[in-house]
Amino acid sequence: MPVITIAGNDGINVEAKREMVKKVSEIVAKSYGLPIDAITVLVQSYPKESIGVAGELLSDKE
Repeated sequence: MPVITIAGNDGINVEAKREMVKKVSEIVAKSYGLPIDAITVLVQSYPKESIGVAGELLSDKE
């Protein structure tokens, strides 16, 4: 049973997460030839002060 982890900043609302999880699950289920209920998607959200890009925190780039 595939487990997909999506990690990003916490700037996505619940409705957008719901749509993303549905679409990712459908694509992975089709790719593996599995029923959609065999797919698990984990959405990890991190605040901008916990993400570094190019040596800087995202919170400092604003």
